[in-house]
Amino acid sequence: RIGAEGDGFKIAMAGLDGGRVNIAACSIGGARAALEAARDHLLVREQFGRKLAEFQALQFKLADMATELEAARLMVRQAAAKLDAGAPDATTLCAMAKRFATDAGFMVCNEALQLHGGYGYLRDFPVERHLRDLRVHQILEGTNEIMRVIIARRLLRGNAPL
Repeated sequence: RIGAEGDGFKIAMAGLDGGRVNIAACSIGGARAALEAARDHLLVREQFGRKLAEFQALQFKLADMATELEAARLMVRQAAAKLDAGAPDATTLCAMAKRFATDAGFMVCNEALQLHGGYGYLRDFPVERHLRDLRVHQILEGTNEIMRVIIARRLLRGNAPL
């Protein structure tokens, strides 16, 4: 027997925290690849006699994508550190990191596909695969709706960071 009698469910659920951090990290990796592909595309593709990278609206989009990605990265690092330390709020932070990183990762990939225009749907460009791969991360290791339930319950019990 592992743990005390009646603790089986709690032990099993604690095992999910590491998986949630892992899925979040995978989303960050996929989103980074999509962001790099979008940046490279903007630097090469021309429209109206100018490189796409010269258009301010596209620069703003790229900046927002990079900012969301960095915020997700920081949340995942914090959650992993709390999990390693056995902190009492580790489960909450792992759920927050998983929810935020997988949503942000999908958003970054979706925007990268948009920046590629019609090319984003072609298998010749890796962005379409990144988008498909990252979409499932919002479901694995507990859907993001379940992450919200976990976070809210812990907030309401007073054992989550505000």
